[in-house]
Amino acid sequence: MNILENITFSTEKPNVLYLKKSAKLKYFAIALGKNAVLKKHTAPVPSTLVVLKGEINFILDGKDHFLKQFDVFEIPVEVEHEAHGLSDENIFMVSQEL
Repeated sequence: MNILENITFSTEKPNVLYLKKSAKLKYFAIALGKNAVLKKHTAPVPSTLVVLKGEINFILDGKDHFLKQFDVFEIPVEVEHEAHGLSDENIFMVSQEL
């Protein structure tokens, strides 16, 4: 599977592409167009974010974290966060241990 061929960029909303889902792991890609927002939410399990393309402002517990291509960020459990697309095309992957 090629992620770019299976996901679209929108300035209105995030687009999610599930790469793998099992009883122990959830692995998905999120695409954001420029200024698109993945709204505030929490992660119920340990999660790792990897930026594949573009740049995002990842806001964790009210603090800005500017992440660029190939940056890796550990998302803590049950801490409110959101993401904003800064480039025209932004893709990040999230893996979650279930």
